[in-house]
Amino acid sequence: MQKLFKILLILVSVAFVTMQFFHPEKNLGEITINHILIKEKIPENIKAVIQNACLDCHSNQTRYSWYHSISPVSWMVNRHVEEGKKEINFSDWGEMDLFGKIETLEEICQELERKKMPLKSYVMMHKEAKLSDEQVAELCEWTEKLGLELLGKVEN
Repeated sequence: MQKLFKILLILVSVAFVTMQFFHPEKNLGEITINHILIKEKIPENIKAVIQNACLDCHSNQTRYSWYHSISPVSWMVNRHVEEGKKEINFSDWGEMDLFGKIETLEEICQELERKKMPLKSYVMMHKEAKLSDEQVAELCEWTEKLGLELLGKVEN
């Protein structure tokens, strides 16, 4: 039994070390003119919340920590970023049509109010991403205001 345990431990160790040679491509794009931080006038308090709680998974610019280079964490982070960017990619904000932006702003507020975003697993590792009820209310107020401004552009 002890010999079997040693063999299993060696196999798991070899597999873990081998995994370290294979990493997904990092999400390190440049901020372009289509980025929401460039396209929209965003109050500083809202901008800070977006940067701390949203952009790592919902843009082309992820801030990586040292532990993101360790497999299987690197693969988990990559999956979260890919899924997040499918839902909304703030780097592509300028390429969205007005109706898409308005719908997205409504969805942002809904996800925040339901406490589905930011993900609990993300907040555990990034304490600055934990949003207070006040921050959620401010974000929802901002998304509603921006949505109305965009709706005004549609009507004109």
